[in-house]
Amino acid sequence: MTIRVKIDYIGAQGNGVAEGPDGPVYVPFSVDGDELEIKLQGKQGRITHIHEPSAKRIMPVCRHFGRCGGCSLQHISQDHYGHWMETQVKQALSHRGFENVTILDVEISPIGSRRRARLSAMGRSGGNVVLGFAERSSHNIIDVTECSVLKPEIVTFIEPLRKFLSGQLKNRQKMNIQITSAENGLDVILEGAGEPDLDLRMDIAAFAEEQDVARICWQDTKLKKPFYDFLSERRKPYVFVADRQVFLPPGSFLQATKEGEIALTRHMKSILAEADKVVDIFAGCGTFTVALIGDKAVHAVEGKEDMVVALKQSSNQMGKIRNLTTEIRDLFLRPLLPHELNKYDGVILDPPRAGARDQVQEIANSDIKNLVMVSCNPATFARDARILVDAGFVMGDILPVDQFLYSPHLELVAGFKRDS
Repeated sequence: MTIRVKIDYIGAQGNGVAEGPDGPVYVPFSVDGDELEIKLQGKQGRITHIHEPSAKRIMPVCRHFGRCGGCSLQHISQDHYGHWMETQVKQALSHRGFENVTILDVEISPIGSRRRARLSAMGRSGGNVVLGFAERSSHNIIDVTECSVLKPEIVTFIEPLRKFLSGQLKNRQKMNIQITSAENGLDVILEGAGEPDLDLRMDIAAFAEEQDVARICWQDTKLKKPFYDFLSERRKPYVFVADRQVFLPPGSFLQATKEGEIALTRHMKSILAEADKVVDIFAGCGTFTVALIGDKAVHAVEGKEDMVVALKQSSNQMGKIRNLTTEIRDLFLRPLLPHELNKYDGVILDPPRAGARDQVQEIANSDIKNLVMVSCNPATFARDARILVDAGFVMGDILPVDQFLYSPHLELVAGFKRDS
């Protein structure tokens, strides 16, 4: 069915929302104020004609926009983009009863700053390969030749990688590729079914040498517990955090952009300025820990052993910093308890997207008075913040950080303090 609609607003998933014959309809790549002809399937609409474009609509910066599923918001003006993000934070907080909160201006990472990506590849007949991102709401792969959000060194690597895979992938054979831009080169993980044979291992090593790749690992997706098989490590990849060298284990969590990392770290340090002894919960390979050690004593707690090992190796390179301790612990099964938390006068909490409700409840039950919470999900941030505020904490200014340019994903960081 084809209908004419006017877009009222952009929803939380980045789709324009309009009133249809049977309730709201969701239209990708639209913006409030657009008057559109759409083809309606259920509650989803596809633009067939733009009758009157919104004043907030602009030309996308990438030729793949509209097909590639990596971006959904290249078509709206910069001012409106920032306003929309702020609105998403306000709405998530409002659902948990927060109305009078201070939201700082969104820190938006620039074009060409994203330092990690996950690509998909599939072999075609005749030895060809498609390599890129999945099409929106589809398993089809868009053969990417440019990308406005990725760092240039990742974009430059795509074509040589495509040529290499064309000699490796059979027709309809699939592979996923994780690429991280470290300070000393690219860190690449090839995810394929089965163990690489000797010829493939030799070809990958030669490719790494030819392209000056820092490291290439293989992950066998057939295994119940996949591990990283080091096929070529010409250099151990590292990044700088607060001017200190931090090594990256394969598949480690890394803030998506350097600019986003700096914004989050700066706000975190301002909140914990008066704390002397800090526990970093869900520490990863130490983004926030490394920014504090030297000035404060930090206990870093993380569930993945390889991340803790990398953090220790990094601290040894810094001169065996003695005010750092670490702990490997499954924080979902065994959150830190009040008597453990009470040893510290500051907490950093940076959980995965699902949040950390159980850990937050233990913090609420403790004597902790100074907390920084970082979140990549405004909804779970608001849920966990509600627990803290109900326990007597006062929430400070919220800093939104956009490291995933042109997408609905947004990170938040805020401080929580209480007197007693």
